[in-house]
Amino acid sequence: MKKLLLSLFIFLVLAGNTFASDCTNGRYLNPVFQQVDITKNIQYARKKQSDGQFINLKYDVYQPHGDTLLKRPVMLLIHGGAYLKILDQNSPDIVLMCDYFAKRGYVCVSIDYRQEANLLSILSEEAMVKAVSRALIDTKDAVDHFISTYMNGNPYRIDTSKTIMGGVSAGAVSTMFICFLDSLQMMPEKYRQWVIDANDGINADSILRHRFDFVKPKIAISVSGGLLDTNWIKPNNIDFLLDHGSYDAFVPYSYGYPLNLTTLPKLYGGKTQYPRMLNQGIRVEFEDWIGRGHVPFMNLDVGNILTFNLINKPILDSTERHIAHFCYSLMDCSAATGIINRSNSTQVNVFPNPAAGTITVSLPPHTEKFFDVTVVDVTGKTVYSNRIESNDRLTLDVHFDPGMYILKLHSGDVSKPAYVGKFIIAE
Repeated sequence: MKKLLLSLFIFLVLAGNTFASDCTNGRYLNPVFQQVDITKNIQYARKKQSDGQFINLKYDVYQPHGDTLLKRPVMLLIHGGAYLKILDQNSPDIVLMCDYFAKRGYVCVSIDYRQEANLLSILSEEAMVKAVSRALIDTKDAVDHFISTYMNGNPYRIDTSKTIMGGVSAGAVSTMFICFLDSLQMMPEKYRQWVIDANDGINADSILRHRFDFVKPKIAISVSGGLLDTNWIKPNNIDFLLDHGSYDAFVPYSYGYPLNLTTLPKLYGGKTQYPRMLNQGIRVEFEDWIGRGHVPFMNLDVGNILTFNLINKPILDSTERHIAHFCYSLMDCSAATGIINRSNSTQVNVFPNPAAGTITVSLPPHTEKFFDVTVVDVTGKTVYSNRIESNDRLTLDVHFDPGMYILKLHSGDVSKPAYVGKFIIAE
C-alpha cells in the first residue's frame, strides 16, 4: 500500500509539472526548441469563390519539435494580401512568425481564406466589402475546425484558455473585425445587403454573434490593420497589441482610404484605434513605427522588391520580441503580472519600443506635480526608482540589460491612478 501511495504521489507531481507552463528555461520568450514540426494543408472547408469556382481552404500547423508539455498556448495567424488572390497560408512573414513562436513553445496555425481572383476587384467598394465578409466567415470556420480537435483527443495538445489571434495587413483587418463586429446592424445598410448577397444565404449575422462559441482569444495582434468604425471598440476581455507605420500608404495609419482609393471604405488605423482603446479601459500597447510604411518589418519599395529583400530582419525581430513579451502575461509563469493593479491604473505609451538608452513616456492630462517612478524586470526586481517632476512627456535613461521591463508612475495619492507602461530593451 505504501508503494502504491508513493507511486500515485510521484505520478501526480509529474503530471502537475507536465500540465503547468514550465518557464524556468525561458519558454515563450526564448527559442528553447531548435526545430519545428509542420503539418501542411489541413483542409477545413470547400467553398465557392466570387467567380463561381470552388476552392479547398486549408491551414498549416506549426509545433515545437520534441515538446513534452501536454497543453500549449495557441497562436492563430492570418496572412495579408489586400483580399486579393496573391498570398496564402505560406506567406513568408507568417511562416517566419509561426517558426519564431513555435520555437518558443507555441502551437501556431497559419490560416488561408477566400480572396478575389480578379485583381481589379480592389477598385470596387462592393467587391472588397464582400471579400472581407467571406474572409471573416472563413477564418471563423478555420478556427472552429482547429479548435474542434481539442474535443476530439486534442492531438495538438492545445490550451484553449490561452488563445491568441493576429494578422498582418488584410489579416490584421480581419482580426479587428472579428474582435469587434458583433452584428450586421453595426454596418452601413448597403454593406449589410452586400454581405448577405456574398454568402449565398448563410446567416452571416448569426455567425457574427456566435463566432466565439468554440474559443475566444485572450489577446489580439494587429500589424498594419484597420477598422471601419472606432465606436465599435468596447471592452470585450481581449488585450490588444497594435503595430503600425506612420507612412503606411496601404492601410491608413490614422484615418483615410486604403491605397488612397476613394472607391474603398475609409478605415481607422492603429494611431486612432489606440487612444479609443485606452479611453475604454482596454489593455493595449501601440508600437508606433515613425517613418516606416505598410507592415513596418517589410521592405516594400521598388528596389527591395526587385532584389527580393522583402523582410527587414531587425524590425521583424523587434516586433516578434514585443509580441512575445506582450503575450507572456497570459502564461502561468509571468512573475510580473501581479505588479500592475489594473483596477486603478492607466496604460501609457512608451517609445521607442524596443529601446536602447532612453525612453519617452507620453502621459494623458493630469494635475500631479511629481511622480514616484519605478521600473521592474519580469522577475519583479526593481532596477530603477526615483522621484521626478511631472511633465506631459517624461524622458528616462534606461541602460538596462536586454529584456522586458514594466514602468510605474504614481503621485503617492492612492485616490489617483498609477500610470503603467511596458518597454523592451533590445539586445
